[in-house]
Amino acid sequence: MNPVFPLFCLQKETKPYGYLVEEAQDLSYCNLAWYYDSQQNPELYFDASGTKVGRRLKLKRSFGRWQKLLSYFYWGKILVESEWYIIGYYRFEELKEQVALCVKADDDVMTQFIEAEHLTLLVQQARHFGDLYMVLQGAIYNSEDDDSLDA
Repeated sequence: MNPVFPLFCLQKETKPYGYLVEEAQDLSYCNLAWYYDSQQNPELYFDASGTKVGRRLKLKRSFGRWQKLLSYFYWGKILVESEWYIIGYYRFEELKEQVALCVKADDDVMTQFIEAEHLTLLVQQARHFGDLYMVLQGAIYNSEDDDSLDA
């Protein structure tokens, strides 16, 4: 089962944070330390069709003890395969709540070009996944003043 891209990825550690995934090949590489961390703290993905999905990673090759130790100091990319599984379905309001929590906990990544209150307002005004994607894409990655983001 492959999800419908783009995806919103949610990670919950001490503070929730999220990011957008444009296409499948964006997830085909990671570093070894992140791979091992993802085994303990799996990410949650929300796709455009209303499905919550998870992902199991498989390494394309095996690594020895020395390489595993070095992976915590050297952040080289390694090739991984994704095995997707369905967790369930979500209501759009649930996704908006999760994004709002990410904005509230943000350390100036999502809010580097837009005020947190304004971004939260735009998230609440979104009517469907496409609207939310457009808001996040424009607010996070657009460093220029953009009148289309005004409420």
